[in-house]
Parts: sequence; C-alpha cells; structure tokens
Amino acid sequence: MSAQPDGFSPSKQVLRRVQSSWDKSVEKKKSREEVKRAFRRAAERATILYKYQLLYRYDTINKEQTRLLFISPAPRLNDKIVVRIEVFSDEDLEGINPRQRYEALSYHWGPGPADKPVYLDEGAAKILPPRDAIDFRRDFLQLKRHAPEFFTGETRKRFFVRPNLDKALRYLRHKTDPVVLWVDAVCINQSDEKVEKPEQIAKMKNIYRRAQNVCIWLGDGNTDEGDRSEDFGSAMKFSRDILDLNKLDTYYLQEDCWAKSWSDLLDLMKCQWFSRRWVVQELAMAQEATIHIGNHEASWHDFADAVSLFALNFDKIRALFRHSKDDRIFDNWKAFSSLNSLAAQTMVDAITNVFRRNAKGGFSEPVFNLETLVSDLAPFESSDPRDTIYALLNISTESTRRDKSNEDNIAPPILDYGKDLLQVYTDFLQWVVHSSQSLDIICRQWAQPERKDAGGWRNRTRQVELPSWIQTVSNADRVNADSLVGKPGRARYNASYGKTPQVQFGTRQNKPIRVNSLPMRLDNQIQNIMNSVPPILQPHIGPRVLQAVGMEVDTIIWKSNPVRAGVITSECLKRGGWNYTGYHETFQVPDKLWRTLVADRTAEGDNPPPWYHRVALACMTLTDNDGHLRTTELLNQEDDKSPQVIAEYLKRVQAVTRNRKFIESGASRDASGRLFGLGPPETRVGDRICILYGCSVPVILRPEEIEHHVPCFRFIGEAYVYGRMDGEVLTMSKRNNTESKTFVIV
Repeated sequence: MSAQPDGFSPSKQVLRRVQSSWDKSVEKKKSREEVKRAFRRAAERATILYKYQLLYRYDTINKEQTRLLFISPAPRLNDKIVVRIEVFSDEDLEGINPRQRYEALSYHWGPGPADKPVYLDEGAAKILPPRDAIDFRRDFLQLKRHAPEFFTGETRKRFFVRPNLDKALRYLRHKTDPVVLWVDAVCINQSDEKVEKPEQIAKMKNIYRRAQNVCIWLGDGNTDEGDRSEDFGSAMKFSRDILDLNKLDTYYLQEDCWAKSWSDLLDLMKCQWFSRRWVVQELAMAQEATIHIGNHEASWHDFADAVSLFALNFDKIRALFRHSKDDRIFDNWKAFSSLNSLAAQTMVDAITNVFRRNAKGGFSEPVFNLETLVSDLAPFESSDPRDTIYALLNISTESTRRDKSNEDNIAPPILDYGKDLLQVYTDFLQWVVHSSQSLDIICRQWAQPERKDAGGWRNRTRQVELPSWIQTVSNADRVNADSLVGKPGRARYNASYGKTPQVQFGTRQNKPIRVNSLPMRLDNQIQNIMNSVPPILQPHIGPRVLQAVGMEVDTIIWKSNPVRAGVITSECLKRGGWNYTGYHETFQVPDKLWRTLVADRTAEGDNPPPWYHRVALACMTLTDNDGHLRTTELLNQEDDKSPQVIAEYLKRVQAVTRNRKFIESGASRDASGRLFGLGPPETRVGDRICILYGCSVPVILRPEEIEHHVPCFRFIGEAYVYGRMDGEVLTMSKRNNTESKTFVIV
C-alpha cells in the first residue's frame, strides 16, 4: 500500500467514492432529507476511517495492468469478507495457459448505500496515535459507530460495497479455497474518471474474453414478495428440462404445475440484471458463463436457450397463466400481453448475435454498428446516462475502424467522461447522421434522460437540459408503438424521396455531408428542387439547436386522445372514412383508414398483403355498441373462434396505434381531402406536419417563440400520414409552390 500523498483530502477523493452510495431507484423511495442524512453519515465514516488509516486506497496502475480480487475462503455465509487485491500485467492473463486464471462478475449494482465492509488481508494497519487524549475521546463515538471492531483489535484496512455486491461475494466465495474474481466496482478506481476509468473500460471487452468464466449474479432471491430463492431455483431447473425438445409440447398442457413453472421462469427473467446495458459487452465475449441466484447455479447458454423457447411459445404459455387460480400467476397474464415488455428476450438476442464467431469458436468481428446497438437496446439502463453510448463502443463495428482515415474528419465517438451528457449525445448523433446519411435517429427514443439531481462522484459534470431532438426513453412508457422509421439501415418509407440530410448541430462547424446518388427516373422539376437547397443558417442560439432543411406540409386541425388499452374510438374511425351501415358484404373499408391502422406495412416492414383489406373489414364489423373497436377485448375473448388472421391483424393494429394519436390536417379542405394519419402522444392542434430531408417519415414540429430573430420549432416526433410517405410531398411541391426552408429545432 502506498503512502498517503501530501495534500490528500477525503473531501476530494474519498468522499467522491462514498457519495456513490445512492442511485435513482433509491432516491425515488426516500425523501431528499433522508438521502442527505445518508451522505452525511458516509462522509463522517470516510473522514474518521481515513484519519486512522483504516480506509483502502488505490495505487496507480497503467493501462497494460489489471487488478484482480482474491476472496479468502469462509465456512459460513455471514463470516466477514476478506480479500486481497493484486495487480497483474495483461500478458499474465492472456493465452491458453495464463499465469493467473480468474472469473469475471456480471451483476446489477443495485440500490442502497455502499456501507457493507470488505476487509483487506494485508495484516494490521498502522494506526496513527491521536494528538492527545481529548482528540481520541472526540473520535471515540464515531469509531464506535463506524468501526466497532476497531476496539476488539480489528485494524485491517477496508472498503465498502453496496448490498447486492456484498451478497454476491458471500455466495460466490468457496468454503475451503480462494476465489479469484474481476469486479468492476472494486478492480477499477471508479473515482479516477480522467485516466484509469476510461483506460480500464476501454479494455473490458478483453477482460471478459480472457476470464475462464463469467458469473452472472441475479441476487439472493429476496423480493418485495418475500424469499423466492426456492421458486427461482426450481425455475432454473425447469429451464434445463424444457431443452428436451421431445417433451417440450407436454409443458403447455393446462395444468397448474406447468403454469407455475413457466410463471416462476418469467419472474426470474424480470430480475434487474436483464435491464443492464453493460451486460451485452460482458456476456457477448464470455468463453463460458454461469447464472447464479442464491446457492442455485445453471449454465447461461442453457438458460438463454430457455428464454428463446419461452419467447417462441409465448402465446401458449400466456394461455396457461389465464386459467390459473394463483393470483401471482394470473397477474403475469395481465401484465404481459406481448413480448415488447420482456427485456430478457431482447437481451439474449443481442448477446447471442453481437459478434461473429470463427470456425474454432473464437470471436472474429462485431456485427452491428453503434446506431443499431443504441437503438435496439434503448430500454436498458446504466447508472451513468453517458454509458448509453459508452457501454456499447467496444462491441460496435466502429471499434474496428478507428485507425482508418476519414475523409470528412468526423470520427466515431470515443470514451471521454470529461464531457457532459449533451456533448456525448451530440457526438453520437453527428456520427450517425454522417455515417448513415439518414436523419431517422432523431425519431427514435434511444437516450437515457439526464439525472434530476447533481452530485456524487459519478455525476460531477454539469447538469444539462436535453433538447427535443434527442428523444429519451421514459420508464413510464417502455411499451410504446412500433417505430415508424424501423431499424437502422432498413427504412420502411421514403418521405423525403432519397434526399440526404442537410443539418447543423449547435455551434459545430460540420463539413458538408456526402450526397448519395439520387433516386432513378427523377424528372427535371424534382432534380431542380433537390439541387436548390438553401444554406444552413449560421448558429446563433447555442449547442441545444438542430438546424435541418425540409418542407412544411400542413397544419394539424384535429387530434384524438392517445390510444389506450387497444381502443380505437368511433370518431377516429369516422374521420378515417368508416361509415358502417350493417351491409358489410358489399361495403369496403376506405384505404385511408385500414392502411393507416397498420401504417401500410406488415410487422416485418413489407407492403401489406391483399387479404389485409378483407380482414380489416371483418374486424371493423366487430365494433361495440358505441362504434369503438376494442382490439384488446377481441384478442382476449375466451371463446373466440375467429380465424388466426384476424388475431394477427389486430396485433398489428395495436403495434401501430398504441399510445399514438390519430390526426387530421387541412382546414381549407373538406373532409375527403384532408390528410389523415397518426402522430406522437404529445401532438397538439396547431402543430406542423413537415418533411425533413434525410428522414424517411414525416415529423411533427411545434412552432415556438422566436429567438435571435429566428422562428424556432420543438420536435414532437415521427408521424404516419396517409399519402405522404413515399416522396409525394416533393413530387407535388412545384405544383403547390412549396419551397424548402430551414427549421431551427430547439
């Protein structure tokens, strides 16, 4: 252990570490005053332990070195955790026969204060004598409170961890042999955000790749409902049983025992670990992995296959829950109406497919670019919102291209915790627009919101207010409608007719974006329109401004309430042209309506098949006495004998309309000529429907106050507008005297 340097102050370094003791999930449950008291206790503890040299401090290591945690054996679970921390060169950990073998821990940091002591097996600490007896008497109560074992001769140095890591270390240690682990919270000096933390995070991919095994810690089985460790242990055994494909169908029989097994497995998949963004990197590179909950253990690969089989047979399994008399099981039927809310399935898919493997089973190269990873893993959390990007840098295709020259001098984002959240997000957006030649990213909800409260060593950068063109993922709205822009690189529409984005991010001086080849068979009028793009405005307002060139289409004159519980109201249907007379044999559903209900695409993004219209007519005749189409009730009818195609169509309608508003625009036109479609839940009357060049779908913008003599807009979100999804605005612009303009979006 190195000597303490002159000028070291616990208020600058030690206190930064102890202030990490609370995360957002705890702050929601505790009052602000309780959190302040917890910080004061932690600061008091750090000060007194520092004074008597009982607090562990990190030595400096270089980027070619790695710390490992040696956990001493203990016969009983409640015995003190005693460890040794050693430093190894990366060469010592590499190869088939490394000098030191180890396992890596993958876990959720979890809520609660970092107040669980871990002791260093380095012999007794050198205790500095107090300056005088009065000084010691003043310290006596604090030592008694924070280090009572000091008075029984326990003078070893220590550090403190959160409750979930404390449990993991206790359950994973051996009774007779030491266990060697790499644990991010301990093996990285988390308070050194300028040097060590970025260096160590940059090589985490290799740390997990070199590990002999990755231990996935899901917890000890204690939940808000009580101790469920045995339920989860049975679920882990059941996950192995269902891998016998010859017997798989027997587990769907209407029997309570199978309903409970499937329900316990579903509850296990709801563990917080599955919500962690860092998990993808940790597991994607693992040679082997085991999943642990309490004393129970299973192979990760077996468990991942079980999750995939659960997803494949979701409808059959959910039917078992519906008929159960157990309230807990029945609640799972109500809570999980679709796989959209099952994070475990998305996580398993990402971990399985993020890297290609060579013929020998080793890893060759990443599969997905950064935009795809960030978009697909949007619901997953990280304790630092900047890790929305940083947690995925190592496993994106951009990680293999950093040494290549870039003719436009716009490089992929790099890990830099010195930047605030707005800078990190804007770096990402600028790279995505540049590399993809698309503006669709601003329509996706991908960003983690900024923390509400500043403070703590993990959030020392300035607080920022994110602009409207950075769409955040809300905890309350995790299950929203399917994205209209679709997955990156697979645009479903062509609203801007292949026009490349013309944008400016804040005060950044971007070089011109490369121009893609224009669509084939453009007439001279369209060619002239595309070539006469007005210059980007010079930035005057600041970094929270996005300037984008496009066209204004129309003004919204009517909007419905957001679609909730799958109910399409009669007014929405009438504005779409539906007028049911009872003679459905000869009646037709207007294209404007049925195509809007499914966004004129299948779930896979293809053009709708011919039978969609016929099934739409059958569904429309099932409206209730008030004329509302209640899709959820129709899907959940116990005695429903309708064809499967009707159920599939209704699911598509739900996926498109969920939490969206029906909209209508065109005050100067009669009902037959007005535009009809779907907008985001925040849409208001008076908002504008616009086409931004480079964006594959129309967007909703809201006029704001004028700043610096420039009219501004707020970005509301993507929209589906019947008849305006495939370049029609540009083809009609000459006839309607519509000109390109620059939108200043704040």
